[in-house]
Parts: sequence; structure tokens; C-alpha cells
Amino acid sequence: MKTKLFCSICASPLDKDVLEGKERQLCRKCGEIFYENPLPVAAVILLNHSREILLVKREREPSKGMWCLPIGFAEIGESIEDAALRELKEEAGVEGKIVQLVHVGSEYNSFYGDVLVVIFEVEKTGGEEKAGDDAMDCRYFPVMNLPKLAFGSQENAIQKFIELKRDLWSMRDSFDTFIEGTIHNKIVYPGNLLSDELVNIVQSNSKKIIELWFDEISSNPSTKAYRGFDKNELSSSAMFIIGQFEAWLKGTKNENEYKTFYQGLGFKRQKDGIPLEDLISSLSLLKKHIWMFTYALGVWDKMVDIYRMFELGERLVYFFDKAAFYTVMGYNRKRRDNE
Repeated sequence: MKTKLFCSICASPLDKDVLEGKERQLCRKCGEIFYENPLPVAAVILLNHSREILLVKREREPSKGMWCLPIGFAEIGESIEDAALRELKEEAGVEGKIVQLVHVGSEYNSFYGDVLVVIFEVEKTGGEEKAGDDAMDCRYFPVMNLPKLAFGSQENAIQKFIELKRDLWSMRDSFDTFIEGTIHNKIVYPGNLLSDELVNIVQSNSKKIIELWFDEISSNPSTKAYRGFDKNELSSSAMFIIGQFEAWLKGTKNENEYKTFYQGLGFKRQKDGIPLEDLISSLSLLKKHIWMFTYALGVWDKMVDIYRMFELGERLVYFFDKAAFYTVMGYNRKRRDNE
């Protein structure tokens, strides 16, 4: 880093002295003190739809030939945000808009001295990726498999960026997997969805859930026919259904087994004299108590926790809708046989 030799005010040679607790350059003749402040630098993180980050290969020192985020100094009369977008356009040919501030950090190198690096997340709005000023090349790299970067401040910023996005990416991946399975009527196996953790909680707390469910169907106006019904039989059926919910999600039960059970349940309740509307309501109330029990386990102060509950609710709807359909088929079987 270059140091000043002469005063920019009166051209006299500069001296050094300890002022305000730090050694500084000053002019003994005119009294001017020269404060050295870090140079402001702007950089951008631009992520594409494949979760890849745009990097440029440096054409010049420092760190010539290494990859880094598009970066450059802010100029006089230019905001730090405008500097970031200008560097993106000049170095990588891309136009963009600021999404959010990601990181502010200090860095020292022998070439420029102390710099203050401000890094923004940017969304592409136009242009075409092409190496420009101060860059040999520009290319997208997977966010989890980046090359060694030229500057430590950028390494830190990208790690912070990943942490900021981790929950959002997890939710998006889980949602895409769930929707794909729903569209193609495929089972999504555990380990692939965020709500799998809640499914395990449901199974391990099935007795508590069934107690709450039984108390409601014994008093709810929509399930009057179940009042006085054998508790052990109802609890056993409910326990089997909860176990079947987990087994269905794990893929250990095929569609025919699933269909056979609920048609059999519908047929049996028809013989027991339970009205169809009471039967369907009892299934709906079991679904409700499974969801409400998991909801009551904690405060959902993070978006990812709220999403887990949403996803569990969607999986319960999918499961119990099919259960109700097959149950109605079984319930009406005796009626059809008698026609």
C-alpha cells in the first residue's frame, strides 16, 4: 500500500505522531491530519435457479487467476449498491437488482491495504453472462462446491448466505418432492420430507392422540352413534390407522392392502349400524387430533417449523381422503350386494 509523502494542502513533507491514540500522518506546517480509512468495496452474490453462484476469474492482481464474486471499488458520487450492480455488469455482463445485504466485513491485503467489503445478494434482471473488465472468465458453480476464492471475506459471506438460505432451500426441496409424489400418485419415502420428523412423533405418541380422539367422538354431535361403543375396539382401530399412516408413508403397505383394510372397516361399521356420516366424521376427527397434537408440541417461531406443520397437514389430507373413499366403498358394499 502506498503512503503519502507530502501534504496535499501545502506540499510540505509529512511527519508522524500519535494522535487520538493512534499513529497518524500530519503536516507540521499547516496542521492538517491525514486519516486513513478503509476503501469501500462492493461485491455481489448472484444465484441461478440451479442453486449455482456466479463467479469471475480475476484478470489482474491481487489474486490474478483466482475465482471470486464480481467485486470492485465504489467511486465518488456512487452509492455502494450502485457500485455493486455496476461491477456485476462490467465484470460479468449481467444486469441485476439488489435483494438484500448479506455481509459487511473488513479485509487487509498488501496491494490495497485495509478495505471494507459490502456484499449484496442480487437477482438477475437482464444481460448475458460474459467476462468483461478485470475478468478472464465468468461461470456458475454449485453453491456447495465452489473453488477456492481469492478473498477470505467472500468465503465468509457465502457461508453466511448459505445459512440464510438453508431453511428456505430445505422447504423448497421438500415441497417439490411432495408435489412430485402427489402428481404422480407416488409414495414419498421418509428422509425426503421435512415433516418426516413429525410423522415419527405421531407414531410415538399414538396412545395420547387416541385418548384425545376417543374423548371427542364420545361427545361430538357429529359422532352420536359412537356413544357407548366399545372403547377397546375403537382404540384398536385408531391405533392401527395411525400405524398404517406411517407404514403407508414408508411404503411398507401397498395400495391393495390399504384399500382392503378401509373397505373392510366401512363394511363392518355398516353392519354395526353406524351411520355413514358418523363414520366419516370419526375419521376426520382422528386426522384433526393427529395434526393438533403435533401443533401443540411447541411454538412455531421459525418459518421452517410452520412449513413442517403445513406439509404434515397436506400429507394427512391426502392419506385420509383416500381412506374415506375406500371406507365409503366398503360401507356401500353390503347395500350393493342386496340390490
